[in-house]
Amino acid sequence: MPALLLIAASGTAQRRLLEETAAELEKKGYVAAGKQEGGEWSSLLSDNMTGGLFDESRFIIVESAPLFGPFPEKLSSMIDADSSVTLVLVYESEIKSQPAKFIPKDVLAKCRLLKAAEFPRWPRERQIWVANLAKELGVDLAPQGAAMIVELLEDPEEIRAQLKSLGFLKKNSPVTACDVEELCLDDGSRNLLRLLDGLCTGDYAGVLKSLHAMARTGDLIPTLTPIHNRMRLAWYSGLGKDATAFAKALGAKDYAWRMAKQADQRYGHGAVTDFIAALIRMNIEERSGIGSGWQGLETAIIGLMGSAGHTRR
Repeated sequence: MPALLLIAASGTAQRRLLEETAAELEKKGYVAAGKQEGGEWSSLLSDNMTGGLFDESRFIIVESAPLFGPFPEKLSSMIDADSSVTLVLVYESEIKSQPAKFIPKDVLAKCRLLKAAEFPRWPRERQIWVANLAKELGVDLAPQGAAMIVELLEDPEEIRAQLKSLGFLKKNSPVTACDVEELCLDDGSRNLLRLLDGLCTGDYAGVLKSLHAMARTGDLIPTLTPIHNRMRLAWYSGLGKDATAFAKALGAKDYAWRMAKQADQRYGHGAVTDFIAALIRMNIEERSGIGSGWQGLETAIIGLMGSAGHTRR
């Protein structure tokens, strides 16, 4: 009687879990005995019964297991958790929330179920998740580096891959926010991030340098959105005691929120309001073909920077 091992994941997470599972089984002495996709449960189980005493342990990968349909309860007696033959059933993520839709509970009790790790919803929880993953992978990740990763990346599998690369490049010192920025971003994205952070921290020379670099190769309209998003956070951060509630409601990431609060303190609520209005007007004019292009954005940025030290609420 074969054993069942279920993989419940999608996309790159599914591929990774499948590769790791195969490697783990081979390490335990199992031999890969082919793949199967589609068919009948009865045929699949009967064709892969436990061999004789001296037969080698083996595993069979069953791609697209949902094609077999729900597992028939009448065949539950054909599953043996201690078998030397393992069927690796590959499902999409949906089985995580509704496993009984595919496999009866009494059969699930005999199975091993591997799931892709859930990626937290809130930024602070994501930062803890990234820090724990880095520790698991043996990567010395500084807190600022974890915050930057959460700011830049949304896909947990991409985060895993980038952490592995960062750990390989930085073996003898902690991975910092600057390291993450250099490895995870192309030139255009790096210049945009430096412009956003420079506006918040007061690095005006860096802001203008990044702006001019982007103007040579980039498109203005897609650039306006992230600037608007960051300064919108700055506007909300200036609303007093309710600011934190707004940050949570907006799903603001810790890194961006900290930067946004600096912008509000630097320029004042009135100047930030004026700058946001200028960005909205600029976006409308550019889409209408009557905008002043990158020079208009530079003028608005210079106006904002000029308000520093002259805050008004």
